[in-house]
Amino acid sequence: MHDLFIYGTLMPGLRLEAEMHGAEHLGPARVPGWLVDVGRYPGLLHGDGLVGGEVYRVSDAQLARLDAVEYMVAGDRAASQYWRERVQVRDGALAGQQVWTYVYNRPVDGLTPITHGDYRRYIREVGRDS
Repeated sequence: MHDLFIYGTLMPGLRLEAEMHGAEHLGPARVPGWLVDVGRYPGLLHGDGLVGGEVYRVSDAQLARLDAVEYMVAGDRAASQYWRERVQVRDGALAGQQVWTYVYNRPVDGLTPITHGDYRRYIREVGRDS
């Protein structure tokens, strides 16, 4: 089993939430980094801010399926849109825990920063459907 931090369209109520069915919800969390608006979804980048989301426990099979959903090509970072990495939860009940997350792996020139790190709030602010 693997603990996975999600911060975008995989979250409940958003476009790809069905991909998380069967996963065990462990709780809300924030991890270091910042978000950019990639179009129909956000991208997490390394940085000084905090990104809000949720942590779930997923099986090997579900993690492999999520890798495909996130366009991660195992063993080939250059071919991957997102790369799965370990990050440390910064606050809440899961503070200090190491979890997997998907980090955006493409150029960010021209992408809009989501400065507050909350994708749900951002899509409400810009009036976008999830």
